[in-house]
Amino acid sequence: MNYKQLRNCLFTLAILLSVSPHGWATGFSTFSVPQNSGMPINSADMDQLPDIAPNGLSLYFSSNRALGFGGQDIYVSQRATLSSAWGAPQNLGATLNTASNDTISHLSPDGREMFMQSNRAGGSGLVDIYITTRSNVSDDFSWTAPVNIGTVINTASNDYFGNLFIDPASGNGTLYFNSDRPGGLGGNDIYQSTRNADGTFNAPVPVPELNSSLNEERTTISRDGLEMLFSSNRFVPTTNQAVLISKRASTSASWRPPVYAAEFNTVGSNAQPALSNDGRVVFHVSNRAGGSGQGDIYSAMRVSVNRSPAADFDGDGRTDISVFRPNNSTWYVMQSSDNTFRTRTFGINGDKIVPGDYDGDGRTDIAVFRPSEGNW
Repeated sequence: MNYKQLRNCLFTLAILLSVSPHGWATGFSTFSVPQNSGMPINSADMDQLPDIAPNGLSLYFSSNRALGFGGQDIYVSQRATLSSAWGAPQNLGATLNTASNDTISHLSPDGREMFMQSNRAGGSGLVDIYITTRSNVSDDFSWTAPVNIGTVINTASNDYFGNLFIDPASGNGTLYFNSDRPGGLGGNDIYQSTRNADGTFNAPVPVPELNSSLNEERTTISRDGLEMLFSSNRFVPTTNQAVLISKRASTSASWRPPVYAAEFNTVGSNAQPALSNDGRVVFHVSNRAGGSGQGDIYSAMRVSVNRSPAADFDGDGRTDISVFRPNNSTWYVMQSSDNTFRTRTFGINGDKIVPGDYDGDGRTDIAVFRPSEGNW
């Protein structure tokens, strides 16, 4: 085989193995090792349910730390820029918080609505979903008094973790939430309800491809609607939760079977994921060893993974054609600087390919993440 034939074969293989336009068909992504958010976000108490505002400058979460209104309260920490440190958390006050457990679920994609849950008096059941709104998305302290979302969604059971997805193509809204109402597969199940133009919701239906006989909790969905993270204890033989990821080919397609996200899961409970608006950062809560308290908030950065990585392996400023073949754990690289063809056996079947410039020399390094071990 001459160089031209080899180059064409490699290019064809790269296309066949590459990520689809939606990032789903044959590609995948992974996340960096989660980092503890540290003080002042985390305390010796239970800090949970993080959700970052669409502008990335406000981090909302719930905590039972001292000097609150009682039980769990909703707090916000702010920062001046995307690279600034988080400031001291501030309680959002009596407009949102009561002597009961009041916790955030998610902000709407436009930042004008907050879906929260509470067991305050006057609800339909044990825990109900509420909505609070604001007109100024830059003012974290202008939220209106929460309004119960109503009996179309809330029941006599636990209904919580409302998460509004807006389809970027149609503009239609769908509310995902969790409930342990009768008729599900067991424990807490994931439900969805379409939203009408007047803001009301239609009768919810379960999402069977995501549910199990155990507990599913708190969804977070990417802006394009093709990736969902949530937590479940289906893979953990205890009450501990683990983060799972599911994808779909389009917003009208069914979700694929969820997979265990090894990047987030350690000994203990790992739960309540929340994606940033751009999908690059995911927050979650863990009681793993080394934390500050009963539960700490962690964050991880997305690392793009692609079996035909666009990478400059020879440092000439141009992308080299490169393919990783899982069945023989071999890299095939066609260097653009001298048209030489190189192979290197590196990794095992099942590794996730994460090329990057790890040593700062301006060239891409071969690297893998091994989910079976949780190691790079």
